[in-house]
Amino acid sequence: MDTEKREQMKVKDPVCGMEIELAQAAGQIEVAGQTHYFCSSGCQQAFSTAPGRYSGSAKEDIRETASLRNLAPLVFRLIRIIRVAWREFWTLRRFIRLPPEERAARQNIPQRFVEALLDLGPTFIKLGQILSTRPDLLPREYTVALGILHERVPPFAYVDVETTLQQAFGKDLQQVFHSFAAEPVAAASLAQVHFAVLPDGAEVAVKVQRPQIRQIINQDMIVLSWIIGLLRWSVPRRVKRLNLVEGLNEFRRYTLHELDFSLEAATLERFRANFHNWEDVVFPTVFWDYTSPKVLTMLRVSGLRLSEVMEALSPEKQKRLNRRIMELEMKMFIADGFFHADLHPGNIFFGQDGKIVILDVGMVGALTDSQRDRFMLYMLAVSQQQTRRAFHHLVKQTQVLPGSDEEGFYRKFKELADAFYAATLSQVSLAQVYLGIILHGSRFGFIFPSDLLLHAKAITTAEALAFTLVPDLNFAEAIKPIIARELCQRALDGRRLQRRAEQILPELILIGEIPSVEAQDNYGDDISTHFLWSTAAKALSTRLNEFEQGAGLMKAVANPYAWQVLTDHYPDAQVKEILGRTWMRYLDLEPSIPHQKTLGARFTVHAAAAIIALYEGLMAIGQTKDGATDLIYQIAWEVYTVMGDLPWFVSGTFTQDGLKRLKLATDAFRSFPFGSPAYLWQDVDAGEGVVAFDCLRCPVAEYFASHNLSELCVKTFCNLDFPLAEQWGAKLERTGTLASGAPRCDFRWRYRQAPEPADSLIALDGIAVLLRKGVKTMIDEKETTRT
Repeated sequence: MDTEKREQMKVKDPVCGMEIELAQAAGQIEVAGQTHYFCSSGCQQAFSTAPGRYSGSAKEDIRETASLRNLAPLVFRLIRIIRVAWREFWTLRRFIRLPPEERAARQNIPQRFVEALLDLGPTFIKLGQILSTRPDLLPREYTVALGILHERVPPFAYVDVETTLQQAFGKDLQQVFHSFAAEPVAAASLAQVHFAVLPDGAEVAVKVQRPQIRQIINQDMIVLSWIIGLLRWSVPRRVKRLNLVEGLNEFRRYTLHELDFSLEAATLERFRANFHNWEDVVFPTVFWDYTSPKVLTMLRVSGLRLSEVMEALSPEKQKRLNRRIMELEMKMFIADGFFHADLHPGNIFFGQDGKIVILDVGMVGALTDSQRDRFMLYMLAVSQQQTRRAFHHLVKQTQVLPGSDEEGFYRKFKELADAFYAATLSQVSLAQVYLGIILHGSRFGFIFPSDLLLHAKAITTAEALAFTLVPDLNFAEAIKPIIARELCQRALDGRRLQRRAEQILPELILIGEIPSVEAQDNYGDDISTHFLWSTAAKALSTRLNEFEQGAGLMKAVANPYAWQVLTDHYPDAQVKEILGRTWMRYLDLEPSIPHQKTLGARFTVHAAAAIIALYEGLMAIGQTKDGATDLIYQIAWEVYTVMGDLPWFVSGTFTQDGLKRLKLATDAFRSFPFGSPAYLWQDVDAGEGVVAFDCLRCPVAEYFASHNLSELCVKTFCNLDFPLAEQWGAKLERTGTLASGAPRCDFRWRYRQAPEPADSLIALDGIAVLLRKGVKTMIDEKETTRT
């Protein structure tokens, strides 16, 4: 094809300015007999081109092929949207000024706004759904009225349902399903849901797409692109600073993504995999044989709606439910980097047993590793009220325009942050502050990428759940233990540590420098890298072989303290004999130790094996049962107190409030070494001033029981928590443990007073001393053996 003809087949998108060949357009729709083409960046070609005719520019297209009659439907749509928006904006302004009693008498005003959105169609119904979750942006009368848009959007005709199903499966509805309810159970902006029964008897919910919905959405996208094009012409700097073009592209991308139900089905499976260890979080099972781009068939689920939860569950249960939702969101944002972007009240059920059922995962977003890290560091700084640090991590994610004013942006950021720290969620919300920061950032020359705009939207929507469940929630305080747990889990991820070591260790070891971020690659030749580091690991393994022989790490940790305690009761030669016998027995037990799912559980169960080995060693030299138990308890406490220093030290970096610090420290200990799923925990409400939870499964207790030594577990492992509570300024109250035959280990940490302040590095020093003593002891033993 010659150059001139190729040029004739190109048009220029008026929004993004990109020239595209019509044959390579990302998509097209028919409007009034004309074909509209979309560029691959997500913008829509805003002018119509008659099929079979091409021109070199958009202006020529209008002159040659587009008539007023062809463009009239879109122009009329544009005028209508602007008129409705203008009218409702000024009506809202007047409504806000009314006294409360007059507002209550004028419910027809918010209702008219809802009707206007319904009349404008699916795109604006989705906007109304978002606004219904923002009581900080709209009066309560408006948000209540908008709530109908989550589930009670007018349904479409059953004949259209039958047509869609027949087109999807190539069969009549009666041939596909055993039974199918004609009445929908829910209707939303893009689809409606019917209950059905499959031929095998499975009860399912069938989500059916609205007829012609894709064409309707695309028409609205064309109109919105026109509006942004006009704004780009009239106020170009404001459009650039607000990043409106990218915002529209992102909105179009995830809205069209929602229209492919096969993608939503795959997304459901991905969320199910991500949360497979969370027994209280449910994503419905997909029936793939009954799923297509316009039909999604899922297992039928049920539960309480958010409004019903308020009546059915106690305030304490509502708080626990809200905490779990916050944990769920942080896992999506930080651990997975894959999040539900539309977690509004219509997309979630709650069980009487505390289970959370999540539906409608059509709108999702993803964060890169860098964005996840920055978000976690940002939230970590927010939880500690470190404004400058939070600002640094936020700005690192933006595009900085020429002439930007960083100090001006920081002053505004600090003003918003200070208001947030001092308020409850109902007064100043996280999403409200986050969106304010993004808007003000554009004023000062800092542009946020479109994927973070979707992230902000996800936070905005999900936060509505917290508004309802816990209106007086202080987010900065509530998020602290969750962020601390996510920080530990992310920091201790083996693959991540390996990557980081690969990036910095060579320069650090050879020349004493840590490469800057700019000098570090996010990728490399995996085969070469694996060969290099596996070779280095083998060499290191050879060097550490002597250390690994003879019980390795467990011996390094326990030997110094065992030696210290035992030499007060036995001569050195006999202590050496006891410990030698202990580690020989430990090596006999080690192969039969059950594999555990977490590193912390592996360490604690191996510690239990070491205790059993030492107990048998002491009994072999004639020590009494009680005497052996007492000596082991003393040794175990020496190790445990050092382990307890670390979470107490870490919690002190978040807060100096004793009760809050106690909560953070116990949460950290429950993450490592006593983390789920090896240990099973359940939070309990025990009133003010008490940190309470139960342990429903303990692998240490199970291991002692398998050797008929449960009493030894009770008198050593279980009893260590009492002096630890004293060390943390609390008193532990307990009625029984799993090892003693009780159905649970109940922990009730009643806060009394803060312990004496310690050197800020005491925990780290303790760990270092522990390991240093262990290595030195083994080196001394080797030297003695050689001599």
